[in-house]
Amino acid sequence: MPSLLRRRLHHLVRRLDADRYLVILLLGFGGSIVLTRLYLELTGYPTVGGDTLHIAHAVWGGLLLFVGGLLPLALANRSALLVAALATGVGAGLFVDEIGKFITVDNDYFFAAAAPVAYAVFVLTLWVWFRVRGRRDPSPASQLHAALELLGDVVDRDLTRSDRRELERRLESACDAEPERLRRLAEDLLELTRSGALDGGVTAPGRVRRLVTRLDRWTDRHLSGARLRRVTVGALAVLGVVAVADLAVVGFIGLDLLDGTTTSLADAANRYARVGIQDGLGTTLLLLRVGLDVVVGVLLLVGAVLVARGRDRRGVEVAQGGLLLALTLVNVLLFYTDQWVASGAAATELVVLGLVWRYRRDALGEGPDGEVDDDADGDADGADVTGEVSEPAGRRR
Repeated sequence: MPSLLRRRLHHLVRRLDADRYLVILLLGFGGSIVLTRLYLELTGYPTVGGDTLHIAHAVWGGLLLFVGGLLPLALANRSALLVAALATGVGAGLFVDEIGKFITVDNDYFFAAAAPVAYAVFVLTLWVWFRVRGRRDPSPASQLHAALELLGDVVDRDLTRSDRRELERRLESACDAEPERLRRLAEDLLELTRSGALDGGVTAPGRVRRLVTRLDRWTDRHLSGARLRRVTVGALAVLGVVAVADLAVVGFIGLDLLDGTTTSLADAANRYARVGIQDGLGTTLLLLRVGLDVVVGVLLLVGAVLVARGRDRRGVEVAQGGLLLALTLVNVLLFYTDQWVASGAAATELVVLGLVWRYRRDALGEGPDGEVDDDADGDADGADVTGEVSEPAGRRR
């Protein structure tokens, strides 16, 4: 049995565009929680179902999770995976949003630890995306699996020109496959692709793809080179200063308490720190958060200085470490006390992290994991003869 399990695990191959599906899932998950809590707060937490029944939104989340699991089992089209990813993300968000009811005796939706738990699930999924995105599998078997997925788009007439180039590249890599039957399959499919027999299934990119491509090209023109460096350094410096500012709050509180009394200064610090610093738990949470914030702030400021001085690799590594520390530890403490401030902080840090990753790709030609990023090469063909915007090459993994 163990040997059979090892063989099964050895044959597992990452799905084509898995990182894109996980991004959609993450957006659905985080967006559904934030929008649901915002709607409930604005409407006074209405009850759906009347005086007898209460149809919690976890029920709708469960239904969407069922739909998200059913679609890829019943449909072979790759387009169904996009809908499944969105349904799964939204469904999981609606379900996890009510976690407070499931972990407390009195079914307390407002349980203070509920928001940190939901955020921890989001961070865990983000880590999965990070691992999936950084996992490169150049094996012929993986390349052949990806090519066969792309062939499905030929049947649906959903294969773009960049997809066709990607298909040919995957088949070329798969020509080294073993055993011989797989190598012959790859060679025959490659010959068929090069002969033009599949061109009838090639179509122009849809509106969404063209919009994404134009946005990507606009960003390449207006956010690159020295300007990208300045924006990255500025964003890291601002976040670093804000993070270190917690240390000043503790200093002010200490000075205020020297005579054994408190004034309005402590109240102001309390509102800033978002924790009840009057009690022991609040003081412990504040000190822990301040310690982590200082570490994060120092890392971000050091990263900003290193990038500004041209030490790009060390700078982005330090800055990336600081942002990941803030996202995984500091924000959990912040969610315990103020979910809206924590949501804004997490969104801001994710944007800056994406900016750091973009700078790393443009300046070093590397992905977040430090490996060579195919996206850095790009495809600058512009528009083809039909007037359609072509997509950058190397977009898939």
